[in-house]
Amino acid sequence: MSGWFVAHLAATGAMVGFIWTIQLLSYPMMAAVPEDGFVSYESAHQRRVTTVLAALAPAELVTAVGVALVASEVPTWLTFGAGTTLAAIWVATGVYYAPLHGRLADGFDADVHRRLVVTNWWRTGAWTARGVAAVAMVAIAA
Repeated sequence: MSGWFVAHLAATGAMVGFIWTIQLLSYPMMAAVPEDGFVSYESAHQRRVTTVLAALAPAELVTAVGVALVASEVPTWLTFGAGTTLAAIWVATGVYYAPLHGRLADGFDADVHRRLVVTNWWRTGAWTARGVAAVAMVAIAA
């Protein structure tokens, strides 16, 4: 088994843990931030999330490509499906979630916050599915 599979599982697992932390802790807690401190809170949130993602996202992407290049023993549908899911997550992040955070940067908006929390379950589920796929790839390649 190639080391790409283990590295990919580690990187994807880190992203799965990260998105669950965001979904269960960070996003819901935004509603508890006092209005007069929300803009600075959101700014700090964006800065810190970006810092974490600057390390994790490239690792996940590079290892996903590595797996796709060496995954002869893993069914193509599994690597392609996992890669397509990753692409969909990042397109949704850029097109939908980043603009919601942009709106929250101007101040707390209950409707925007609700949409962020409710719709982010899609990303949480998609990344979790990627984690399951990464485990399956390691098991198949072992």
